[in-house]
Amino acid sequence: MEDLIWGIIGIIIAVCAGAYMISLIWLMLKGQLVQAEVTEVREKKDRKGVTVSYIHRLKFEYGGKVYEEDDRAGFSLPFAAGDKKLIRFNSGKPSKFEYEDEIKKNIIISGILVVLAIVFALSRLVM
Repeated sequence: MEDLIWGIIGIIIAVCAGAYMISLIWLMLKGQLVQAEVTEVREKKDRKGVTVSYIHRLKFEYGGKVYEEDDRAGFSLPFAAGDKKLIRFNSGKPSKFEYEDEIKKNIIISGILVVLAIVFALSRLVM
């Protein structure tokens, strides 16, 4: 029974990682590519006041409108204000974007996670 539960957990992890990987592939193939400028860098701190990551505000133009949105990446090293970054986003939701240079890396990582989760699940379910 315990192996069945662990096998199901492995399958759930594989499905979630696969869904994330598919969304990144779709974004890479169909998303809008624009150049954005870092306009502001803020520190995100924990309860003790220690900086754990940086939040960057990016300014970009799409469809005749100018957007200023915060990233959700949580980088441990800050970009400098004024830096130019390539981003991709769904044209319906420009506020949810991904950095172009991070997309391929995240596709590879999630693909590895899918494979490992399937191998783990099969090793538990076949026993």
